[in-house]
Amino acid sequence: MTKFQIRKRLRQATAKGKTVFLGLGTVSTVVTLGVLSPSTSFAATIVSTELVLSVDVSGSVNSSEFNLQRQGYANAFRNPTIQEQIAALPGGIATTLSYWGSNAEQSLPWFHITDAASANAFADAIAATTRPFSGATGIANAIDFAKNLLDTNDYDGNRKVIDVSGDGRDNVSGLAKLQAARDNAVNAGVVINGLPILSNRSDLDKYYQDNVIGGSGSFTIPANDFSNFEKAVTQKIGREIVESKKPVPEPLTILGSLAAGSMGVALRRKKMQQSKSVEKA
Repeated sequence: MTKFQIRKRLRQATAKGKTVFLGLGTVSTVVTLGVLSPSTSFAATIVSTELVLSVDVSGSVNSSEFNLQRQGYANAFRNPTIQEQIAALPGGIATTLSYWGSNAEQSLPWFHITDAASANAFADAIAATTRPFSGATGIANAIDFAKNLLDTNDYDGNRKVIDVSGDGRDNVSGLAKLQAARDNAVNAGVVINGLPILSNRSDLDKYYQDNVIGGSGSFTIPANDFSNFEKAVTQKIGREIVESKKPVPEPLTILGSLAAGSMGVALRRKKMQQSKSVEKA
C-alpha cells in the first residue's frame, strides 16, 4: 500500500469515526480514529508532489533571457502531454514559482494542478509575472527559501521537490554554504533537481551535479543556452511527473506513531515544527 493510499483511507475513515486496519507486508497496524477531529488533523490537501520552481533572475540574466525562461515555464504547463500526465496523478501536484538573485521571493502562490484548466491557469499566472530584482547568484539562499515554502504550505505530497534553474555558480554564499543548504534540504526528505543553462559556463552541469542537486532520484537536464530553455524545462517537468508516479513506501515508524496517538503529526507533518527540528539536528 502506498503512502497516498494509506492517507486516503485514514482521511475517509476519520470522517466516519472508524477503526482502520492498515496492512504493510506482513505487518498490520490498528488505528482508532474516532477521537480525532478531521478539521484539525487532516487539514493538508494530499497531492502526489509538492514542487517549487526556483528560477534565476540574477544580473547575468538579461531581459530577453528572463522572458525566455518565463515563457518556457508557461509553455511547459500548457503542453497537452504534460497536462495529461498531471491529470493522471492521484491528487495532482501542488506547485509555486520563486524568483531568486541574491535573495529569493515567492513570486506566485501555491497552485493545485489536477487538469488542463488548472495547468493553464498556472501557465497564465507565470506569463503575467514581472521580474522582481536581479542581484548576484545566490543558489544557497534560493534552496533555503524554497525549502521553507515546502515546510509551510497547505499540501501533503508523497514527494517534495525543488527545481533550480540558473546560468551561473553561487557567488553569494560560497561552496560550503551551498552544500550545507543542499544537505539540509535533502536530510529533510526534499529532492533537488537542476536545470543548468550552459551559455556562460559549459561546465555548469557538473557544478550542479556536485553541489546543487541531491535526494533520491535527483537529476539535471541542462539547456545549452536560453533559446533551448523551453525544450529543456518541458523535458524536466515531464520527468518530474514520471517520478511522481513511483510509489513511496510508508515507513513502519510512521505507522507506529499513528498507533501511539501521533497521527496528526504523521499526516500533516507539522511542517513548521519539522523544519525547526531538522535545522537543529
